[in-house]
Amino acid sequence: MSDITKCRDFLCPSKEKCYRYTAPADDQWQSYSNFNREADADNCESFWDNEKCEYCGLENGNHKLSCIVIKVTMLL
Repeated sequence: MSDITKCRDFLCPSKEKCYRYTAPADDQWQSYSNFNREADADNCESFWDNEKCEYCGLENGNHKLSCIVIKVTMLL
């Protein structure tokens, strides 16, 4: 079971690349949602890429703290 809310948008063009759609489900306790994708959009704001990050090698939108994808500079 995936401890996430899975997506039910079977018309989404990015569904096969999205972890919310492709994650394994629990037959008894899995939660599902429609994430209100715009009709002409490739994916929604809840899109969760299930490919490996080219910089840190982690999957499903996760990144190491040292990954350049998540580094943010804060100016105070």
